[in-house]
Amino acid sequence: MAERPPLSIRRDVPVPYYEQLKRLIVQQIERDGLQPGDLVPSEVELCEKYDVSRTVVRQAVGDLVNEGLLHRMRGKGTFVARPKLREQFIESTVGFFEDLTTRGHKVVSDVLNLDLVEAGSKVAEALGVPEKTPCIELVRLRSVNDEVVAFTKSYVNSSSRELLADLRKAELSKTSLYRVLEDNWEMRIESGHRSLEASKAQGMLARLLHIRSGEPVLYIESVGRDGSGRAVEYFQAWHRADRTRLEMNVVRDHRPAPTDFMHR
Repeated sequence: MAERPPLSIRRDVPVPYYEQLKRLIVQQIERDGLQPGDLVPSEVELCEKYDVSRTVVRQAVGDLVNEGLLHRMRGKGTFVARPKLREQFIESTVGFFEDLTTRGHKVVSDVLNLDLVEAGSKVAEALGVPEKTPCIELVRLRSVNDEVVAFTKSYVNSSSRELLADLRKAELSKTSLYRVLEDNWEMRIESGHRSLEASKAQGMLARLLHIRSGEPVLYIESVGRDGSGRAVEYFQAWHRADRTRLEMNVVRDHRPAPTDFMHR
């Protein structure tokens, strides 16, 4: 079997050294068969191996950490990262549970609260009801494949104690809220609006998600509506950014292009 050529920085191409080094690190991981959790060479070792400066190495490794391919542990080194969970529920009316379980993941939720509450101003506005209107609050800490990845709050637009009792019997630790609402109460979410922004975990949230205070999270808000346009549910979710990759499909808008009057 022919010996594979050594990996090296090319000095004769206009590609920045740090970009080349990023590719070389990934190629070396593949060549060596490194797995998630395996240690990668230190900055000093990378400098010596590829004959580049510490600045180049830090830029390359930092980019790979930000892209989720590597992760650092203070005082221990840099390791191959575990693949992030691919979530696609952001683009559809399918919920977190159904999205991930249909792709073979084990999803378990620790139900922290399930009760009737008075809607605060933000919840009331989202649900389109007067402030202090009773609604059902469901608070969950959600784990995928035995790892905590998200903290969520759902508000169902109903004050029915019968619905509340049904939800309590439904074992929402292992069942989809949307499935119970649809199958038992004909409350089907047909459309909605979801927004996503970057945030930082602080205090209790950081502790619940098992991350350090100040680490990034993905904050999602959503309002789900039935066929008549009535708000069925409003939810807030904080996902660990180091374990989550949100994906969505996009299509081009086929509206006619604006007329160019200069070329009539």
